[in-house]
Amino acid sequence: MPEPQKFTFQTTDGAVLTGTFFGDLRPGQPAVLLGSALGIAQNFYAPFANWLAQRGCGVMTFDVRGIGASRSRGQSLRAVKADLLTWAQQDFAAAVQTLCVRAQSPQITVLGHSLGAHHPAMSDAATQAKIRKLLSIAGGAGYWRDWAAPSRKLAPLMLHVAGPLLTPMLGYFPGKRLGMVGDLPAGVMQQWSRWCRHPQFAWGAQPELLLPVLATVRYPIHAIGFTDDEAITEICIRKLLEVQPHAPATLDMVTPQSMGLQRIGHLGAFRRDMQLQLWPHLARCLE
Repeated sequence: MPEPQKFTFQTTDGAVLTGTFFGDLRPGQPAVLLGSALGIAQNFYAPFANWLAQRGCGVMTFDVRGIGASRSRGQSLRAVKADLLTWAQQDFAAAVQTLCVRAQSPQITVLGHSLGAHHPAMSDAATQAKIRKLLSIAGGAGYWRDWAAPSRKLAPLMLHVAGPLLTPMLGYFPGKRLGMVGDLPAGVMQQWSRWCRHPQFAWGAQPELLLPVLATVRYPIHAIGFTDDEAITEICIRKLLEVQPHAPATLDMVTPQSMGLQRIGHLGAFRRDMQLQLWPHLARCLE
C-alpha cells in the first residue's frame, strides 16, 4: 500500500487547503472522505484512515481553513475570515469535489465526526448529490442544555463568558489554552456560540440560511452515538436527523460494554486502542 500522500487543493473562493490521501485510489474502489470534529486537525484521524485504507478503501482527510495543516506557518487566526458555513459551503464542498475527481467517481461516502457530520447537510444541493452515504459519528444538534452533564456544566462559562469576552478582544477564540474546544477563528466561535445558545441550534438561530439546504439532503444517514459521550446525547442526534426530513436515517446508540470497552466518549472512537473492537464495526457501517 502506498504511503499517505499530502497535497493541497483550492476552494472556489481561493483558499488553499491541505489534505491527505490514504491508500491507492482507483476507479471502482470505495472512496471515503473523513470530516473532522470542531477544532480537530486531520492528523488526529490518521491511524483510523490508514487502517481503513488497508481494508481496501481510498480515504481522504483534510483540514478546513485556519485548522491544522490548512493554517500556514506563522499565520494568525485573526487573519482567518471564516464561519461554520464557510467551512461547509467552501472547504467541505471543495474536498468532496477533489475526492470525486481523484477517485474518478460521481459519488463518495462521507464519514463525519461531530461537526464533520454537519458539513454535508450545510453545504449545498450540488455537493450533497455527490454523497452516496453519510456515516455520522457522534454528530448532533448543539443546543447546550441538551448536552451530557460534563459539557453542560462547562457550557455557560464558554458560551456566555469566555467566548463573548475573549473572542472580540483577541480576534480569535483561545480555546486551547482554556481547555475548551480548541483555537478557533472569531467568525466560527461567534456563530457556533450563537447556534449553541438557541434551543433549535443553527436552524433556529439562522433559519433563512440553514433550512433551505437541510431540506435538500437526500443521501442515507447511518448515525452512531455513544452512551458515554460527554457532550452529544441521543436527544442531540435525533434533533439533527429530524431536521433533514428527506434523508433516510438509522440511529445506532452504542454502549462501550457492547464493544468490550470501558469507555469511548466523544473523541475516543478514533483512538488506536479501538482498532480491534470498534473500528471493524465502523467499517461494516461504511459498507
